[in-house]
Amino acid sequence: MVNILSLDAVKAIVGDAAGALTVMTDAVGTTVDSLVVQSKAGSPLDCATTGLLGVIRDIFDAGACDVTEQAGITVEATGYGTTVLSNADIDGQATVHSAAV
Repeated sequence: MVNILSLDAVKAIVGDAAGALTVMTDAVGTTVDSLVVQSKAGSPLDCATTGLLGVIRDIFDAGACDVTEQAGITVEATGYGTTVLSNADIDGQATVHSAAV
């Protein structure tokens, strides 16, 4: 059994967590943007590093996008879940029989 005193508090906590994830992904983006080759790519090692740098950026960008998307899905699911619980409470039901997110 879950004892939730305030469904609004649950939404606020999830919203705060999603906000923190957004700040974190922004920081990752800033870090990735700062990954640059410090000199002109003239040697074979410089050329190889420059080529891999694009791959590394793509991987981090994709990961940050996935985190941001999942945070949004979690906020949406929490909103739906708290609405279901609130409605069940209003209706005087002891349990929620089914809910799909």
